[in-house]
Amino acid sequence: MLNRLGRFVLAIGLVAIGYLLIYRPLQLRWGAAPEEIRRAMPGDEIQSTPVFNATRAITIQARPEAIWPWLVQIGYRRAGWYGYDWIDNDGVPSSTQILPKWQQLKVGDSIPIWKNIDFPIVAMEPNRTLVFASRNGANGNSMALGLYPLDAQRTRLVWRTRLAPYAWKSPWIATQLFTDLADFIAVRQNLLGIKARAEGVPPESPFNMYAELFLWLAAFLAFLATEITLIFSHGLLRPLIVVATAGSATVFLVLVKPGLLICVLVTLLAWALFLWPRRERKYCDALQTTSNPLRNS
Repeated sequence: MLNRLGRFVLAIGLVAIGYLLIYRPLQLRWGAAPEEIRRAMPGDEIQSTPVFNATRAITIQARPEAIWPWLVQIGYRRAGWYGYDWIDNDGVPSSTQILPKWQQLKVGDSIPIWKNIDFPIVAMEPNRTLVFASRNGANGNSMALGLYPLDAQRTRLVWRTRLAPYAWKSPWIATQLFTDLADFIAVRQNLLGIKARAEGVPPESPFNMYAELFLWLAAFLAFLATEITLIFSHGLLRPLIVVATAGSATVFLVLVKPGLLICVLVTLLAWALFLWPRRERKYCDALQTTSNPLRNS
């Protein structure tokens, strides 16, 4: 059997394998077709060696001209990001209307990304592409939004993010790594928010959005708890099965976004998996105690 150190290494290895081989590749291309991932977009040249190269996409039942106004007014404390406003817009609800005061956007203007962080517009073609980038020049980060008509009524919105190689000695490294993990969740909600507004339907309710986030976090904590169980348990096969299942459940919730009821059920399952080996261990200990007269005396 593996000793405690070996189990710790195994637990870390399972996290790394799950993240690098399953979650990260899938979240980097959420919704995007292979040709959209391969397609060059304006702004790609800003960061030629990105450590994080994400292309996400969504189909919107609207023409580019109906989507474009929602893109040009995007930004922190402007019209918002159309997603998790309590996180990325200081709690100010994203606009559900086109705001004329933010429609006069041009190259050289800046888009506020968050508090005290703004990206200048470096390229822009109305109803086609919008590119903004950090102020770090060739070593910077870029975001490109592209509109690609499918037919007279449908348009693909493609959102590409390219981030510079991580500065491991920087005090901002934790922020960079968190972005690697959570950027997908934010951008997907941005895309869904733009889609709803451009199609003229109500966006997802804040209650649903934040309840889902809470449940995803709860499922992830259950996964971490199963990892701890793997390290400190006596058996190996059962804790491994539990870790793999709880991890798969968490990835399923985050990537698929299956709806609130399914999120509740899967999160409960993840916590039940955590409790399963512990209950089994207590049961075995009880059997051993009752079957050992010397121990009972």
